[in-house]
Amino acid sequence: MEVEKGTMVNRSMKLPIGYRFHPTDQELILHYLLPKAFASPLPSSIIPVFDVFFSHPLTFPGDLEEKKRYFFSKKRREVSSRIKISSDDGYWKPIGKEREIIACGRTVGIRRTLAFHETNKASSKLNKTRWNMTEYCLAGFASTKQVSGEWAVYNVHERKASKGKRQRKSRGRDDAEEENLSCIDFTIGSDHETGPPPPSPPTSADESGSII
Repeated sequence: MEVEKGTMVNRSMKLPIGYRFHPTDQELILHYLLPKAFASPLPSSIIPVFDVFFSHPLTFPGDLEEKKRYFFSKKRREVSSRIKISSDDGYWKPIGKEREIIACGRTVGIRRTLAFHETNKASSKLNKTRWNMTEYCLAGFASTKQVSGEWAVYNVHERKASKGKRQRKSRGRDDAEEENLSCIDFTIGSDHETGPPPPSPPTSADESGSII
């Protein structure tokens, strides 16, 4: 049976419904980045070429609803610990440690994570966002046949809000609901007002003024 081919949408390959591109680190290095660096045929054109250091992550091609988007881009060797993007919308900052990618008993790649800090136009300050990007680079494949420049694969994704923030938001909603309920209790009509019980009628002993 013939399998339906993907289509190009916003300069990236859109897979048929139900398909997901979910390669392992080793597959990403050996089957995509390595052929790209040596100008060899790729298994598919699923990963587009795009300069991830040019603009804000929100403007990257592809479907924003996808949890992860992959791009081929030339690795930028930053002078400092910050990689400023060309559009002046912010910068990428490496976080954590670099990690080796091992295949067949040897190091074939290096992986590191970068976090995006965006420029606040109103205050001219930089705010840390939930946008992260994982950079995959080759290691141990030095060759004179390699194409000019150093290619890398970038996996761009947006982190979910932390558990603490989600819990605070949930508590905030619960508190608001309780406040609304308490307001309703105090604004009920006079026929349904709540308050202390009415005094009991006097006993015979009270009327006579004597205590039995």
